Amino acid sequence: MFLDTLSVGMLATNCYILASDKRTPAVVIDPAGEVRSIVSRLHKAELECVAILCSHGHVDHVAGAGPLSDAVGAPVFIHAADAGALASPRTKLIGLAGGVLSTRPRQVRYLEDGDRVEAGELVLEVLHTPGHTPGGLSFYLPGYLFCGDLIFQGSIGRTDLKGGSLQTLLRSVEEKVWGLPDQTRIMPGHGPATTLGEEKAHNPFLRGLGTRGAGRT
Repeated sequence: MFLDTLSVGMLATNCYILASDKRTPAVVIDPAGEVRSIVSRLHKAELECVAILCSHGHVDHVAGAGPLSDAVGAPVFIHAADAGALASPRTKLIGLAGGVLSTRPRQVRYLEDGDRVEAGELVLEVLHTPGHTPGGLSFYLPGYLFCGDLIFQGSIGRTDLKGGSLQTLLRSVEEKVWGLPDQTRIMPGHGPATTLGEEKAHNPFLRGLGTRGAGRT
């Protein structure tokens, strides 16, 4: 599998380029800005971006979505509850400050829990994981969970912003994430990667959660 991680934008957002191998169709997750760098990485690996995935609608995750879509001709995927951020004035302002003029993508498609995103042989399962935002999404394939600002190493996403809910976030983790294999790599929206097993053992915000989520392999 091909996996490239870029730290982009003013808040050092993790932007992921994911494909089954080099020279195959790819997805880009959370293009926060610095679109030229993202496009350069795609070209270097001879990847065709076929989907741009947004884990949620906060500006530090979507500011580059419109310009990247224009540059590569790929649609932007987001949950409908967060889609308004793609055209908000603040998104445009942050996008401009990051060196690109953020515009609403011409192609926007909505994802729901249980959907699948395919890029060649790569298949990502879509999990609706609200709490940080109402439309928060995580993207799972065996071994990896790209979860935006749901879980961080030793912490969780903020729930004090508009639309956030600590109770909802914890329920999302318990019902959608806790049943995944412990060796699953947690690929967060900011900071270092971790594993689900490590977070079960050491994350103080997730202490006491059960295992109601359906197990996956």
